[in-house]
Amino acid sequence: MLNEYHGLVGGVAGMAPLLRMALVHHRNTRGQPLSFRDKPYLIELYTDLPRCDEVVVRKAVQTGVSELCIQLALERAGWSGRIVAYVLPTYSIRDRFVQKRIDPLLQTVAAYRERCPGGSDGKRRSAGNLKLKQFGEGSVLFLGSNTPGDFLEFSADTLIIDEFDQCDPGNLAKARDRLRASPYPQEVRLGNPTMPRIGISRLYDDSDQRRWFFQCDGCGHRQALDWFRNVVEQDDDGAWKLRDSSRSQHLQAMASKTPRAGMDARPLCNRCHAPFNRAAEGGLWVPAYAGRARGYSMSRLDVLSDSLWGLFAEWQAVQGSTDRLSAFYTSVLGIPYEFSGARVTHAMLGSCATGPAIDYLGGPEYGPRVVTAGVDVGSVLNVTISTTEKPTTPDGEPVRLCRYVGAVRTFDEVADLFRRYRVDVAVVDVAPEMRMAQGLRDQFTAEGGTEVWLTRFHPTPRTGVQKYGMRLDYQQKVITVDRTQVFDATFDDLRDGTRVFPEDVFTVFGWSDQMRAAVRVLNDVRQRIVWENGSAPDHYRLSDVYDRVAFDLLDLGGSYATL
Repeated sequence: MLNEYHGLVGGVAGMAPLLRMALVHHRNTRGQPLSFRDKPYLIELYTDLPRCDEVVVRKAVQTGVSELCIQLALERAGWSGRIVAYVLPTYSIRDRFVQKRIDPLLQTVAAYRERCPGGSDGKRRSAGNLKLKQFGEGSVLFLGSNTPGDFLEFSADTLIIDEFDQCDPGNLAKARDRLRASPYPQEVRLGNPTMPRIGISRLYDDSDQRRWFFQCDGCGHRQALDWFRNVVEQDDDGAWKLRDSSRSQHLQAMASKTPRAGMDARPLCNRCHAPFNRAAEGGLWVPAYAGRARGYSMSRLDVLSDSLWGLFAEWQAVQGSTDRLSAFYTSVLGIPYEFSGARVTHAMLGSCATGPAIDYLGGPEYGPRVVTAGVDVGSVLNVTISTTEKPTTPDGEPVRLCRYVGAVRTFDEVADLFRRYRVDVAVVDVAPEMRMAQGLRDQFTAEGGTEVWLTRFHPTPRTGVQKYGMRLDYQQKVITVDRTQVFDATFDDLRDGTRVFPEDVFTVFGWSDQMRAAVRVLNDVRQRIVWENGSAPDHYRLSDVYDRVAFDLLDLGGSYATL
């Protein structure tokens, strides 16, 4: 199929309109023409998408689908005279998207420029505002799902919702109402999955569930690639390895993510169990449930230019981190990751309680040490204070050694603990005593010695370079983190032994119960994985979480260099 379409570039009259537009007119963000050589799975979408009333795409990152949807929006408006609504999660994302991806296209691609107002005279004019683009006989509205008013003032023929799981679900329902008056309504929803049975994953489950099938160039068997069935396996010791043993040793010897041409790892065929070439001809989309609405699922395994050896190196790097493992599933494999039902056990705490006894005094000996603290605010103030010790784990990660765990009644007592233990960085719960917490922060800002940050929780997408969605306001000394992600990180600490507690920590009243109170579950109402504790108190678990945040703040500042 790929060769067939490339052979038609010289005679495009017989092509589907969107495919013709892609090959003849469109340019990517680098100003280059499109090629499907490494993404042959896109050809069916370019051919069939304009004819489908409803399409769902559950995808990994960098699979070419967002580029496709940009072209669909422009083709529907500029060539077919339709009204298109293109929805993104927030208006700020909308603004960046239009400025970085849409406006340059409208100003530089001749076929697009001609369809902008005033473009027929060959002059480069303004492409319109960030929300509304008049384009040909139609128009494109770019909307942020977090702006309710945007969904009350228009009617549309085509609705495209990008990053579906990050959008406001209440406003998405209003967006669908905008299609009711159209004689040819069309809806396309796409995005990275977050959880099973939620958002884009649920929509895909209800679709015909198309997967891209590769053809083995040995036995001819067609199959969709599965990371575990076709690419990796575990040995008897639990270590991950490539199934392609003929290439595995060579690639490991190279210690490189970019093997030379022809030497990348290959998937193993499910039928003949021999390695095969992903680039062989014969790929096609296969639905699991014919007759349902169109639904596509695609991963980075489907992108021929992606090195399987490179993906395997990424896979090895995320082992032991629940948060990074989840990101690999959603961003690379394009499937949701479910690690629910996890909880801290008594055995886990016991295996971590191997440090020196609790130090209730503090003293000048903490001056040369790297010291962190976490404070949970409630009817009492639960405090955890730790020192950062030299790496003892195989991966070289520093260890948090807890030196004090306890509860005090006043912020003055907290301040006294900070001074006695020479705390470098402390993170304090901003609620419910906001003024008192702010007062503690301001007191040490003036006094010096301890850097006090206030923290709050807010759901954050699993993107960006900062751990657990960390966002810093340096002026106000406020740090925002994703609750689920930071609870995952501290769970990993306990499971992997990078957290050490005093040997007598179980004598602290309520500590064990509060550390074990939260359970990681799928919350159907909030539609996300959360750590829930019900009515059971979890103050010491939270103080340990805040201590971990302080630990990572020190990491950002490079303080581990003194260890």
